[in-house]
Amino acid sequence: MNLVDEIKSDFEKLSQKEGTVNKKVDEIDSSIKTFSNSAWALVWVGLAIIILSFAFVFCFPKYNQVLNDFGTFVGGTVASLWSLAGLFFIYVAFLGQKQQLILQQLEIKFSQIELKATRLELEGQKEQMMEQNATLKHQRFENTFFQLVNIHTSIVSSMDLRKIANKSIIAEGRDCFNNFYQRLQGKINNPEVASLKDTLKAYKSFFIDNQNDLGHYFRNLYHIIKFVATSDLENKKTYTNFVRAQLSSYELVLIFYNCLSGYGTEKFKPFIEEFSLLKNMDKELVFNKTHLNEYLPKAYE
Repeated sequence: MNLVDEIKSDFEKLSQKEGTVNKKVDEIDSSIKTFSNSAWALVWVGLAIIILSFAFVFCFPKYNQVLNDFGTFVGGTVASLWSLAGLFFIYVAFLGQKQQLILQQLEIKFSQIELKATRLELEGQKEQMMEQNATLKHQRFENTFFQLVNIHTSIVSSMDLRKIANKSIIAEGRDCFNNFYQRLQGKINNPEVASLKDTLKAYKSFFIDNQNDLGHYFRNLYHIIKFVATSDLENKKTYTNFVRAQLSSYELVLIFYNCLSGYGTEKFKPFIEEFSLLKNMDKELVFNKTHLNEYLPKAYE
């Protein structure tokens, strides 16, 4: 039974008990009135006897001897009446305490329900705070993620390839990767039949020649994917898919070979497979189609 059902059950029981308690309280209240009235009646009767006795003494002094006996009788009678009245008052006090205890028991039950309601409210506030914290955490993640993506976009946009002779621009931004692809292809003898070993040897030479541009590019891209992978999000692929959508076919082919080389095989390649980052890659751009088998099928799904 959860806390809400428990409170409802307690409140229903208390509502039923409240009727019984109120009935008992009314009965006790009626008894208090009866005994109080009786006690005061005895007190007033005693006072009346005393007053009448004094009046009789002053009005009929010749009956003093008789009045001595009468006074003894009156004293005994009044004392008895007031003693009985005192007992009634004591009993009324006892009934008042009994009534108070019954009401206190009812109040305690109400207090217990109020405590459970307060606890329920606090739990609700706790859940609300957890939701708010989760929302803030998600917002912080997205802010950092998109900042990293913007940095990566800036890295790509700032790329330019120039001729050595006159420093004229050959390619800028994302177009550079088409040129990078051609440079890598030019370093491989018979690319269509070259072994993976020969292709990666050529890639290493190509990477060293273009490390100033590609080193920063691959490091930043790796950290974006790692940032998503190491988060506690449930929908990680939503963000890695967003990154993948920014990559051109030539970028994906270079990523393909980079992660088979010593530069990315240990750390970056598992992320490529986990998040299917090669899904949009044009497989026709892979030099030797047997190289495709170096990745798990999941990388292309």
